[in-house]
Amino acid sequence: MTPRAASSRHGRFRDPFGPLVPLFDALSRAPLPAVLFLHGDDEWFVREGTKRLIACFKKAFAEGETVEYDGMGDSVREAINDVSTIALFATNRLVVLDGTEVFRGKKVTAAELDDLLDQARESGLLSAPGSAQDARALERLARKLKGLIRSSGITGTESLAETASKLAGRVKRSDRAQEVETLLGFARDDSAGESAHASAALLHYLSEGRPGDNALLVHAVSPDPEHACFSALTKAGFSAGLIAADETARRDRLSALGIERAVERGLAIDGEVFEMLTERGRLTARAFLSEVDKLILSSDGKRVTVEVAARLVADEKKEYGSDFVDAVTQKRFPEAIVLLGRLLESENFSAFRPFGKGEAPAAKGPKGDAAFFPLLGLLAAEVRRMLTLRAAAAAADAGPGAAMPRRLDYRTFSESYLPGLQNPSPGRAPFVLEGHPFVTFKSFQAAANWDLEELASFLTGLSAIDRAVKTGEGSGPELLQDLLLRQVVRS
Repeated sequence: MTPRAASSRHGRFRDPFGPLVPLFDALSRAPLPAVLFLHGDDEWFVREGTKRLIACFKKAFAEGETVEYDGMGDSVREAINDVSTIALFATNRLVVLDGTEVFRGKKVTAAELDDLLDQARESGLLSAPGSAQDARALERLARKLKGLIRSSGITGTESLAETASKLAGRVKRSDRAQEVETLLGFARDDSAGESAHASAALLHYLSEGRPGDNALLVHAVSPDPEHACFSALTKAGFSAGLIAADETARRDRLSALGIERAVERGLAIDGEVFEMLTERGRLTARAFLSEVDKLILSSDGKRVTVEVAARLVADEKKEYGSDFVDAVTQKRFPEAIVLLGRLLESENFSAFRPFGKGEAPAAKGPKGDAAFFPLLGLLAAEVRRMLTLRAAAAAADAGPGAAMPRRLDYRTFSESYLPGLQNPSPGRAPFVLEGHPFVTFKSFQAAANWDLEELASFLTGLSAIDRAVKTGEGSGPELLQDLLLRQVVRS
């Protein structure tokens, strides 16, 4: 049962992938059109639509083949060469090209840069010399980073350090400028007009391509409507846009998506649940489906009720002490300042956010200003744990300036790296740290963003606040806020 089938039971909800019907039909029979174009305003919908089109092609042409290109570097030319070449070991070929970077028309955001740098970290960007790195992945991410730099208006004539500093500063991520510079070092030298060359090659194919055994499927997220290729592709005949005209339309298509997910999982969801989830303004498919999946996992029977959704919404609206500590240790200081104010203004204080189905509610703590010392204690304990880990890692690896390994997964950390720290070689100070290994692992990850001097100085600052409040020299919330503001200035 699809959202279209479900729409008769749920009124206005329509299949969000309905605009793809002409593309499905075109990929179901020969000859294939020379080019098909899919674009949209939500990354999840575009990717999911692309997956469904590929599945349609594979079903229609069992002996056909699919090749995908990321749209970076020379991949546009390679994709066009591929779709223009006869397949030797397949009857038909579908070439899928991501045109998001080619048609980019939006400004760079902090979330985009964070996501790209996080992927680079996972590929070994900051690993110690001699450690394993995924060079191909880092080169691909570096090309994408250069695309972000071009779209942000930075000319690229400066040094890598200056370019990195400008990009990170524009999206208020100055603390990650060093990562940007390091990743740029993996990029190959290429022409500043790379995007223009790709556009020219694509326009030439559009003018020359004819229906046949192969097809080029181009997909893009939020393309620039004034781009020449965008105009040409939308006029090519087989084009579809997964776009919501307004907020009501965005909410309706998410509700239809929720109905589809419920049918897949074999249970019912009250219609009011979708309204409750979307009325808060979170209208991206990925975030919406994540919340729907949480509700499905937390349901006891075959139905997700409004009451279950209300509990989820209420819990997400509430701040916990652990949220504040996480914001500080991850150097999100402006967010930490806001959380501190909310925690001290709330009617009750809970230290840790509950997690998991059926878990007991978080224990309540003191109210209002009385929550200050518990918060200070939580933060000091975490910073002390991070400092201990940072010092032990420095002693084990090569001194205070050594980079902490970032690519360790939990299993490797708990079974290999942590025991190595706790059982030092002769001449090294013993390492003693109590607590569950996973808690230690999270602290270890956070400590990688700090150096020893920063952690020692910050812990000294927390100690000074504790002493000043107890001797009546100042207000705890104000002193802690001042300390966090100083960290904002430094970063």
